[in-house]
Amino acid sequence: MDWLPQLVVAIVAFLAGSLPTGYLVARAYGVDIRQVGSGNIGATNVLRSVNRWAGRGVFVVDMLKGFLPAFLAPLLLPQLDGSITQIIACLCAILGHNYTPWLGFRGGKGVATAAGGFLAICWPALLIVAVVWFMVFFLSHYVSLASIIAVAALPPLVFGFSGNWNFTAFATLVAVVTILRHKSNIQRLLAGTEHKFEKKPS
Repeated sequence: MDWLPQLVVAIVAFLAGSLPTGYLVARAYGVDIRQVGSGNIGATNVLRSVNRWAGRGVFVVDMLKGFLPAFLAPLLLPQLDGSITQIIACLCAILGHNYTPWLGFRGGKGVATAAGGFLAICWPALLIVAVVWFMVFFLSHYVSLASIIAVAALPPLVFGFSGNWNFTAFATLVAVVTILRHKSNIQRLLAGTEHKFEKKPS
């Protein structure tokens, strides 16, 4: 039964994604990341509220939470439809990160974890998305704006490089959900009250 190994992929990917990296790293520094800055457990808030090395470490691990399930699942289960397996793995890793059961189902916004997943699914598209992110961030110094614009560019890039409608539909879903999870950031951007990124000394 194909659904049973896919269910295992979904559970393992969700558990991998649910590791609250930002919370654990910040706690190691004596900081409850949920009580400082934006209150988000993602890499940006850790970088701002703890230090840049902690933030960078969180970003790398959060990316790996998306990359490893999406990369390894089709290799370990070659009998399954590879694209569907990767989508399930990536989706469940993102859900685990965004709604981690270890913190009352409140997690991050999934940008780094989604990036890791799409690095496995369609790495050329992800590389261009990364360039878009850095360009917008360099010009604006808004992490949220860079993330919103970059993720909006993901679906057409995925289709252009892969020609796979399953991947494109999934990229569209990820883009829509990610943008919706930035609703408060969008409101602050429109109001002119969104905080620009400022480096915190290490």
